[in-house]
Formats: sequence, C-alpha cells, structure tokens
Amino acid sequence: MKNNKGVVSVSPEHIEKGIAKYGGTIEVHLTSIIKAAGLQYTPYQFNDGRILLVLPNNVAAFLYDDKEVLFDALSLGA
Repeated sequence: MKNNKGVVSVSPEHIEKGIAKYGGTIEVHLTSIIKAAGLQYTPYQFNDGRILLVLPNNVAAFLYDDKEVLFDALSLGA
C-alpha cells in the first residue's frame, strides 16, 4: 500500500523476491546510521535508487522512493 510520502509497506512473501528482482544490495553506510539510531532494520539499495528497510527475520519491510524520502521519514534530513 503506497502513501503520499513515497513509502510502500512490503509483505514478507515479497521481500526476498524483490531484493533478487531489483538487484538489492546491503547499503553499508545506511546500516551504520540505522544501527547507531538503535533500529533493527537491514537496508538494501536497489539498482534504481530505492531503499528497502527489512525488519529482522523478514517479518515486514518498507520500500522508500529514495534516500531523501527515507531520511525525511527518519528525521535525518538536512
């Protein structure tokens, strides 16, 4: 389900398929920011610039249009 902020909730059965289909790789810099904030997400960046934050055990994920949308949602924007 997509909202106005460029964020889509992703159900568990689509997480691995999406990572494989869109060339998702773990984003190291975002990983350090997220861990420092005390969050438990694993961030993947897709070839098209979208960011997928995956909860532990792939119970759910959130797909952001880009890093700017993600940073705004996490209140990390400039």
